[in-house]
Amino acid sequence: MMELVAIEPFCAYLRLRNYSPHTIENYGRDLRLFFAPLAKAPRAVSWRDIEDFIQRQRQAYLAVATINRRLNALKHFFEYLVMEEHSLASNPVKPSHFLRRGRPLPKPLAQDHVRTLFAQITHPMDHALALVMLRSGLRVGEVARLRLDDIDWTQQSIRIEQGKGRKERIVYLSADALAALRTCLTTRPTVVPDGLVFWNQKRPHRPLSAKGIQKKIERYAKAAGIKASCHSLRHTFASNLLEAGAEVISIKELLGHASIQSSERYAKLSKQRVKQVYQQTMRKVIAKTRV
Repeated sequence: MMELVAIEPFCAYLRLRNYSPHTIENYGRDLRLFFAPLAKAPRAVSWRDIEDFIQRQRQAYLAVATINRRLNALKHFFEYLVMEEHSLASNPVKPSHFLRRGRPLPKPLAQDHVRTLFAQITHPMDHALALVMLRSGLRVGEVARLRLDDIDWTQQSIRIEQGKGRKERIVYLSADALAALRTCLTTRPTVVPDGLVFWNQKRPHRPLSAKGIQKKIERYAKAAGIKASCHSLRHTFASNLLEAGAEVISIKELLGHASIQSSERYAKLSKQRVKQVYQQTMRKVIAKTRV
């Protein structure tokens, strides 16, 4: 076949360029996989053929990393034909063809890590803002923008007006978060601007920035000897609710996600926890009932 005539010299070229045998083998396999159903010479391949290939790979439920690896093989192959063989005018594989990888979620904090972290947070304001992220799932920017008028003390809730996507939502306050906010406000300076709940401790007349809050949590985490961030507090909130049996649709509303898919990423982690529980429990069962 015509495409094999081009693939073999390409693999030889990779060997001269000192690519590893494993990489060369994978590139060759990926190229044959691409050309087998296509029945086209390399010079006849268009960007539409690349898109059709991606679609087939996605329909086979392949991982993003696998699809991108195969696209990388095609990209290098067609670059070889353009630059070395001069048999193509342009590369049909475009940067836009590569799939974006979902941003990995931070790990939720274990309960002992939560306790260790909060043992370090003794300042009333810092304790309140950290607890609001842990118990209500607020984003760090939402915490920084939180105003006194946003808190409904009777309903024990917070109205978020300028969350991600500019969508208003209602989140709720646990008893300990509510108590922490009340304590925090007893020490709130009168010069805090715009009715903001939290303030800049060095310059109370200036607002506390999201970056300032992030640095606070980073310092406390370092003092506690653990890895933690504002987002891991929000993530722990979602994971705690899921582990306790909350429905994903409820988590979506509380977190302010635009789509259910974003919330389902937390559910996947919850399923991983189910696996861990099974494995831990089964080890105990086997120890008692060996067959």
